Amino acid sequence: MAETQFDGVKDASQAAESTVEDLEKRSERVGEGIQHTKKQWDEAKKSQDVPTAAGDWEDSEPDDAVGEDPSGFDDPEAEEDDEDDEDE
Repeated sequence: MAETQFDGVKDASQAAESTVEDLEKRSERVGEGIQHTKKQWDEAKKSQDVPTAAGDWEDSEPDDAVGEDPSGFDDPEAEEDDEDDEDE
């Protein structure tokens, strides 16, 4: 029975070693992927061809804050005022 327990421990040890090797390989691939992504990110930040979220948005907004058709604004309080005027 001692040999059976020893074989079980040996099998578990081999499985653990195999898992460790697999995790080391995965870790290396993840590290390489991170380095590659960082390099791409640095290149993209330096490139003028890549649009950014910040951009030059201030120049793209209209000058007036009310929009093109302020008369189209539906003010609920204005409707209440109109209803009050009709009752008089």
